[in-house]
Amino acid sequence: MKNNGAYQQPLETSPVARMARAAGIVLLLNLLSRLLGFVRDASIAAVFGAGAATDAYLVAYTIPYFLETILGMAFVTVMVPVVTTYLVKGERRQGWAVASAVGNWTVLLTLVLAVAGIGLAPWLVKALAPGFTGQDYSLAVKLTRIMFLSLPFMATGMLVSGILNAGYIFTSPALAPATSNIIIIAIVLLGGARYGVTGLAVGTVFGFIGFLLIQLPDLPRLQFSYQRQFMPHHPAVRQIGRHLLPVCFSLAVVQLYLATNRVFASQLLPGSITALDFGNRLVAVPLGVFVASVTTAIFPALAEQAARDNHEEMARLIDRGLGLVTLMILPAAVGLIVLRQPLVQLIFQRGAFDAQATAMTSTAVLYFCFGLLAQAMHPIFTRTFYALQDVSVPVITGLISVVLNIIGSYILAPRLGHGGLALANSLAITLYTLMLYLTLKRRLPQIKGTALLAVVAKVGLIALVMGLLVWFAGQTLAVFAWQGSPLGLLLRTGVLVAAGVLVFAGLGLCLGLEEIKIIRGLFLKRLQRGH
Repeated sequence: MKNNGAYQQPLETSPVARMARAAGIVLLLNLLSRLLGFVRDASIAAVFGAGAATDAYLVAYTIPYFLETILGMAFVTVMVPVVTTYLVKGERRQGWAVASAVGNWTVLLTLVLAVAGIGLAPWLVKALAPGFTGQDYSLAVKLTRIMFLSLPFMATGMLVSGILNAGYIFTSPALAPATSNIIIIAIVLLGGARYGVTGLAVGTVFGFIGFLLIQLPDLPRLQFSYQRQFMPHHPAVRQIGRHLLPVCFSLAVVQLYLATNRVFASQLLPGSITALDFGNRLVAVPLGVFVASVTTAIFPALAEQAARDNHEEMARLIDRGLGLVTLMILPAAVGLIVLRQPLVQLIFQRGAFDAQATAMTSTAVLYFCFGLLAQAMHPIFTRTFYALQDVSVPVITGLISVVLNIIGSYILAPRLGHGGLALANSLAITLYTLMLYLTLKRRLPQIKGTALLAVVAKVGLIALVMGLLVWFAGQTLAVFAWQGSPLGLLLRTGVLVAAGVLVFAGLGLCLGLEEIKIIRGLFLKRLQRGH
């Protein structure tokens, strides 16, 4: 950024190169955050176990977290393209004024929601956990009231992340979730035994405060100037307000799929809801690590090129982003399909979670994986529409996909059980993504559809070879019917995963996959800088 207020691109040679480099940074920090998330969960399990207290905490966490993620992300999604337009035009002061107004509205709205949530906590707990009575119910109400205090901090933190990403600052926003996890881990380990699950709830609030605070020192790098005004009549602020609810809906489409699963699964075999929930958690890992890194990096770049009306560069960004997520997700999907049973057994099978639960969860993972590539691509398409400040297409196509998912669930659940519900989700997200692509292709004919199909075919073939080799090796190591210690299964599964990565990378380099060359180049450049 120049001091005269004009918008200056970072020093990398092209938007695609900047996006790839930013995606690499976010990927590494996402991995750190995921690792700390596992440590956090393990710490909570070690101190509090699995019982009524932790059930109350999870119920209390549900609604505030849903509001934080959907509403906070919606504010970021609708704000970034608008603010970027001002920055590209050199109207920095106006851009920061709009960002400040959106931030003020965010704080006001989330404060109102927090107060309402605190007051309505007894009824919210009854709706979420109708089986809670007595002390369990009272504890859940108390924890819900505490957790609602986090709402303004988390939503504002996500808005600050959007402002920083718009200025191509990715490190502190990507580090913020890790900071939150570290705070929660420290409070659980140092004060969990003394303060109980109430201390855990308070620690969670402090974690979200840390999520916000760690990002604030980077705002001066953008010469951000905060202004205490709401500007309700400003056209940009009014546009953001009009777009907020449609974007909230489109961001919640996958959550609506999962809600539909619970409705239908409640009529199936006991354990079906748990199998779907745990299976979805496992499948969400590569999405949260790999896809989130690309979509986080690509959104501000798309918004900048849309503001410049540079559709050629937008198409190049989309092509490269789709290529990168294909490279990451297809082998992950194949790996999950092949190793689903030992992975579920390794992660979840202990205590009351027996071999039958492992088999049911593995079935859910199998059918969820069929839609994994579409689920990875659709955020790139939706963010492209948001960058173009078009919120109607994602809403309309999302609504169609929700209806299709309900119809698919009705048809498939009687035939395939809970696996049919996961398959209905996969088919719905695939059709959703296809509708987005076909509509976007008409808007941006520069997108290279044939080249994308070639990348999918080539990566898919390599992933298939990798999967077959891993399956044969898994048979040799007997991981698919493991009866030994968890450590032995961990070591053997780890060897298979590492071997699969090496086989895929080696075949990809031999066949000249462009995306692997890009990642290799970024890695080598990083090593050179380190020396």
